[in-house]
Amino acid sequence: MDKRNARVLRILAIIAIGLNIIILASQIKFGDLGGKTELAEAKTFANGLIGDLQELARTLDVAEKSSVKQALAKLHYDVYLVSNQTELAKIMQNSASKTRDMIISEYAHLNAEKVLAVLNASQEVQYASSQIILTVEPLPTGGYDVKKPNNLRESTLNQLQDIENLFSKEALRGFYEPYRHLSTFNVLVENGVAQLVPQNQEQDTIKYLEGEIEILRAEYAKVNKTAGFAEISGPGVIISVYDQVFSVSAGDLRRIIGELYSSGAAAIAINGQRLAVNSYIIDSEEGIIVDGVQIRSNPVVIQAIGDTTTLVAGVDLLFSVSLKGMLSFDIENRENIVLPAKAIQ
Repeated sequence: MDKRNARVLRILAIIAIGLNIIILASQIKFGDLGGKTELAEAKTFANGLIGDLQELARTLDVAEKSSVKQALAKLHYDVYLVSNQTELAKIMQNSASKTRDMIISEYAHLNAEKVLAVLNASQEVQYASSQIILTVEPLPTGGYDVKKPNNLRESTLNQLQDIENLFSKEALRGFYEPYRHLSTFNVLVENGVAQLVPQNQEQDTIKYLEGEIEILRAEYAKVNKTAGFAEISGPGVIISVYDQVFSVSAGDLRRIIGELYSSGAAAIAINGQRLAVNSYIIDSEEGIIVDGVQIRSNPVVIQAIGDTTTLVAGVDLLFSVSLKGMLSFDIENRENIVLPAKAIQ
């Protein structure tokens, strides 16, 4: 096995093991590692796996393919936005696996183009008088073969066998069978030209559209959670704000809420009322009004979902500078907070 084949095998093994570790880690609490939160540590590990996918793409010479670039960029962005380890595990299990398969599929397509180049340069194809369909498949030792019957000369078959193919059984070992079908394709020879035959074009289109629908559903669910119109859960903080010198005002609350959002809060509730994109906090003669409902103001209890370290740091800074000596607060970290969807009014 040459160095390039060995590198492909090593990368695929690392990715497979890494995905299993992320899935396992999402179900086990390890506590803080080196001062980082569990989620931050998991994101760092996930980004390392994305780096391995990028290395795989470079090794297979498909890193510059637009589909590969877009898939890796989206994966990076999804990991950045994720708010808990369970969601991260789902993203890596689904999107990372699909990205890995896409990279290998793009490599298989590159090899298919090399096969077409050999066939179209052969006299057997150039002077073919009838329509022929050839089935091309990878050899376990590397290279390609054409199933019989075929009208190809031995010299043409030898050229196909000499095409570099990292999908050999020795190179991929346990990964060979799952990916062998990606390198098997049909070629139509007609009017002196060889071209790929689309495999189950209608089924592929339906599968693609179903995948797009699933992506849209996931994006819709994510937007709904962010906007406040769907239940959301995750680690976060509970802050109790008390009068000290002045009564808590709507303006104070808006500053606190603004600081929490700036610190990365994914969702917030005030005295149990979920905030949404159309929420408002105002003063009235009766007291503070949140979305048309009067709330008690001593204390005001705020729940926020997000990275607890960042949220605590933001709140501490706000109360030690802007609200110093005006209001007092208690803050408590929670491993899991569940905030219901905002009630439609």
